[in-house]
Parts: sequence; C-alpha cells; structure tokens
Amino acid sequence: MKVDLGGVAETLLITLYMRAKDAQSEHPKLNDRKAAELIQKIDYDFSKFNTARASYYGVLARAKIMDREARKFIEKYPDCVVVSVGCGFDTRFERVDNGQIRWYNLDLPEVIEKRRLLLPDTPRSISIGKSLLDASWPQDIDRAGRKLLIISEGVLMYLEEKDVKAFLSILTGGFDDFEAQLDLLYKGMVKKAALHDVVKNTSAQLNWGVKDGSEVVKLNPALKQIGYVNFTDEMKHMLPGWMKLFTPIFYLVNNRLGIYTYQKAA
Repeated sequence: MKVDLGGVAETLLITLYMRAKDAQSEHPKLNDRKAAELIQKIDYDFSKFNTARASYYGVLARAKIMDREARKFIEKYPDCVVVSVGCGFDTRFERVDNGQIRWYNLDLPEVIEKRRLLLPDTPRSISIGKSLLDASWPQDIDRAGRKLLIISEGVLMYLEEKDVKAFLSILTGGFDDFEAQLDLLYKGMVKKAALHDVVKNTSAQLNWGVKDGSEVVKLNPALKQIGYVNFTDEMKHMLPGWMKLFTPIFYLVNNRLGIYTYQKAA
C-alpha cells in the first residue's frame, strides 16, 4: 500500500517503524509483532529513519510506559472505553486488549482511510476520521456509563498552544469525567525540530512543550494532575553501554507522560 502523507501525519510512520524494527531485532524490548507485520504492507522509504538512535529507544520506552499506564486503568476498569487521539497506525489496542474494552481510534480522515486498510474496524476497535480539534468527535464515543480513558501519544507537541487549549476544552466540554494520559514534549525542544534525530527528516514542527506538566492544568484548570513520568525511567534500561552516559541529558530533554483527571462539577 502506497502511503503518501506530509507534515505531522508523516510522523506516524516513525513510531510504527521503530516498533517494527524492535520486533525484528534479536532482543526486542517491546516486541510489537503487529507493527512488524504492517510495515511489510506499506510502500514507503523507511531508510531515512535508520540513523536515529536516541529516538529509537525513546519511542520504545514511551510505548512501554504508556502501555503500562493504560493497563493500570484497564485492570481497574475492565470494561472501560479508551480513545486514542491522533492514533496514526498505532497498535496499542492489540497490545493491551483484555477482551472487554471498547477502543476508539481518532485521527485525520486521510489517516483513518489508510489505517482501515491495514487495521480494519472491529466491534470493539472503531476508527473515527476527524481532527482532534473538531468539537463533534466526543459525540461519536459510546460510553454507555463506562469509565473513559483518553490517550494521546506523539501529538500535542505539534500543536500551537492555543490549539492544545482548544483540544482540552473539547475534552472537558464533551465528557462528564475521564482520565487523560498525555505524551508531552520538553519545552526546551520547542521550535527545534531540526535538532531532533528523526523529526528533522519530515516537514513537521515542534510547537508546544512543558516543564513539569502543570502547564496543561494552567490551560484548563478543570483538570487535575495526578501523575508525571519521564520516559527516561524506562529508556535508561534499554540503552546500549556507551549511550547510558547520556542518561542525565535524556532526563532533561526527553518526553514525559502527564496524567490528568476530570470530573464535571455537580
């Protein structure tokens, strides 16, 4: 399948390729076999991502931690509803599914069109072709009174701050309660895509970041921050010997996971 995506949409191929490359390695860290299967079906020059070292381990660490946090929620609420915002060709549903959850994949119409060819909808995994800034998408989520988890990986850093604020408003305006697990860029990397070892190979720009995750609450005070995890916590265990020397730097510049809850006022 020919995949011709530009700008931010193209970055979905980075994470897919890193997960697939890991699964094909001798000692996989995440072992996402579905990702390895998908790249065999895609006509795209992935070779330009081969030189990325830090991002390779960064993507795997991020996926592993975000899988872990999603599983915690699913273990607590086995019949919950999960929305993956800016899903791309993500395969998290296949990695964390317990046989009961209902999963929604939200992304731009052109991305969802391609996704459905590779990962067709099922009764419990449903795709929605809308922008995350389209205020109508919460109406497409059938909760039926179940707990709700919102996941956003590799998305918010490409938005301008005003659009992040608009997205958060859509969440709190569209749902009565939820937990949100948001992948956040370190603010020192904003406007420095040219220095990123893999994003520099696309036309995407890094536009928004945080220092400690409290910036999300400042944009929407209705949210409550309940967690904050630096992905280097996992990445440091994956790094080959010589790269471990850079662990203190990775703790500074690496992405981090902010976890938030919302409950509509009575």
